[in-house]
Formats: sequence, C-alpha cells, structure tokens
Amino acid sequence: MRSDASNDPSGDGAAASQRVVSPRGGRPAHSLESTSESSPQGNPDSNLVSLSISELAHRCHVSTRSLRYYEEQGLLLPSRNAVGHRRYQAKDADCVGFIQRLYGAGLPSDLILTVVREWKLPDSAPRVEALLRTRHAELSREAEELHAKLTGLEAVLNAVTDNTDLPFTPV
Repeated sequence: MRSDASNDPSGDGAAASQRVVSPRGGRPAHSLESTSESSPQGNPDSNLVSLSISELAHRCHVSTRSLRYYEEQGLLLPSRNAVGHRRYQAKDADCVGFIQRLYGAGLPSDLILTVVREWKLPDSAPRVEALLRTRHAELSREAEELHAKLTGLEAVLNAVTDNTDLPFTPV
C-alpha cells in the first residue's frame, strides 16, 4: 500500500470534495444512504441502480484512473458483472466524495484506508474522530516546525540583504 501518497493521484479532488454529504443520524452518508442527487425521484431503490466506472467517474467529477486506484487501495469495492466489468451503486458516489475530501485534507493512503474501513463499522464516529484528531495534531506540529524554519530563513535573508550579522565576509 502506498503510504507516501498524501494527495490523490488524479489531482481532481477539489470538484468532488463538494459532493460529500454530512453523516446523518451517526451513520456515514457514503455507506448506507444516497443523496437526492443520486436518487432519482427520491426512490430509495435507486441505490440498487448499477453504474459503470465511467458513469460513476462522471457523476463524481473524478477520473476512472482514480476509481481504479481507490479499488487497488481497498477504498472502493465494486461488484463485477458477468463479463468482469466493474459495477457501482449510486451510494458509491458519496464514498468517492468522502475519499476525495480525505485526500484533499492531506491524509496519506494508509490512513484514508483505516478511516474508510472504520467509518463503515457501527458506532464508528468516536474512533474516526480520534484518528482525525491525531492527524490534525501531527499536521499542527509540522506547521509549527515549518513556521520556525521560515522565521530562521527570514532572519538569514534579512542579514544577507542588510549585509549585517553575518559570521563571515562574502567573497
């Protein structure tokens, strides 16, 4: 599994990230329910409608390459028809949007897999929240370290620009 992939390989996360529906009733929208956008005429059986990979990609504003990558990572599990073509349910669009938001937030593939798998389990919100809060704390520490480095670099730049406080004489 690629744990170093902190961004979606397709780079098309911005458009799809707007399609994610907030969980309702403590259940993830991507795992059990579909939005009215993906449910024609509000028919609850429309989730049983089978979509091809290109139809799902179009619906989610992502590439088919992204969907295949998500399958390779274990993030999406399409069924296969008689000739082996991938088939998706309408609710998979919400899952793709959720995955896109996680990639857009800078989560690595291995953590996204953990979050997606955990999110599909009952009463998962507290565990998923803990995972995301841990990642938030890690990113906050990294941001503080980068800020300290930028401050140090600015001091060096100012010294070079002003030709002061340099421990040596430029040649």
